Amino acid sequence: MGPIRQLQAFVCAQTFWPQFMIRWFQAEKGPFTIFFYCPLAKWGISIANINDMIKKPIETINPVQQSVITLTGTLIARWCWVLSPRQYMLMVCNSVMACTGIIQLWRKHQAGLLF
Repeated sequence: MGPIRQLQAFVCAQTFWPQFMIRWFQAEKGPFTIFFYCPLAKWGISIANINDMIKKPIETINPVQQSVITLTGTLIARWCWVLSPRQYMLMVCNSVMACTGIIQLWRKHQAGLLF
């Protein structure tokens, strides 16, 4: 048994947790798996991109970076739908990431500064 499973067993053995929390801890996509933390970390990219839309002038937006954000968001969102178990949280997160990249590229195109 690996260290994560040991930690999971220790946490679930505590008697103060309500039953629904223990079921969540033991879930296939619960907080002791990568499926929980990956979307949490990827939201940072989307939030940073939204912040750039608000605060940065369009001249400072890098179209190559936004193209990569759009492409990776689209591809990973697709794979989240294909893989089993389906990763809905990660799919939504990557879809938002792709949308923010598309919006940034559209803003750059409207300003006549795209490539």
